[in-house]
Amino acid sequence: MTDLKVPLDIAGTAFSDFEFTWSWQTSQLLSRATGCSIREERDLPCLMNASDGAGHPMVPFNGALLARNRDEVMDQLIGGYANWQQVGRWGSGGAKWFKPVPQSGRGRVSSRISELGGTSKGHALVRFNFEVNDAADGSPLLEGWMLMFLLGCAPEGAGAITPPRIAMPGQEADEVVAHDTDVNVTFDWAVPSGDWNTTHFVQQAGNPAPLTHGPRNMGLVIQDGCRVFAGGRVDRLKEITIGSLPAPHYPPEPTETRFWREGERILGRLVVPAAGRIDGGEGDKVCIDQVELRF
Repeated sequence: MTDLKVPLDIAGTAFSDFEFTWSWQTSQLLSRATGCSIREERDLPCLMNASDGAGHPMVPFNGALLARNRDEVMDQLIGGYANWQQVGRWGSGGAKWFKPVPQSGRGRVSSRISELGGTSKGHALVRFNFEVNDAADGSPLLEGWMLMFLLGCAPEGAGAITPPRIAMPGQEADEVVAHDTDVNVTFDWAVPSGDWNTTHFVQQAGNPAPLTHGPRNMGLVIQDGCRVFAGGRVDRLKEITIGSLPAPHYPPEPTETRFWREGERILGRLVVPAAGRIDGGEGDKVCIDQVELRF
């Protein structure tokens, strides 16, 4: 495993288009996995089948993840998906929605690797860019990127990539949304997303539990933001940037999504309160940081 290196010439590699489909049940299950409840009136539009209803914002982003996880990508990047499960992490990302996501439909993903960098410790950083179009009419749904972090896999000669840096407020949050976490949340997410990476179901040495999916927690932050700042209207979300995922989240650790209003931006982070940690650490644990939402 220590001999794995990302090819130095990987930047500029484009991949074949990838198509995926979803139904209103996909959106409903993604919503349920990201904290929606029938007891919350603002969540009900995400949980009901309506011809004019909007699908979950994570639908096209998840389509991009499925495109990224293909053999075509992983074989060239790191010698296969099995290796990704051992050394791969998701470091940061961003997305911009161009229109409300339909409750059901078919998407087409175009993707490429635009940058390769290395850290001082020999880890590789790879920027994966994607565009998701509505396959029904070719109109754009989403464009974005994710920065992949591969442990010990930087090739000699790799330059540097600067992740986004969003200055976070020092004062108490303006809004806090607290959630319990079901111990089976990784299954709840995997069923609609199709992400069955074993790190989310098998407890690894040194960890107190399997890891929660990063995209699931991204969806949780999105859902909470839409509930608090858009009356539950997920179709009003225009853009998200995630600066870092500094610490893992283990079910059933509870979470707090903390938000700050800053002009047209909503800043946020996802935190496990100190009393809820099961990993032996002290103090609040930040699992997603430097979040910026725009509506």
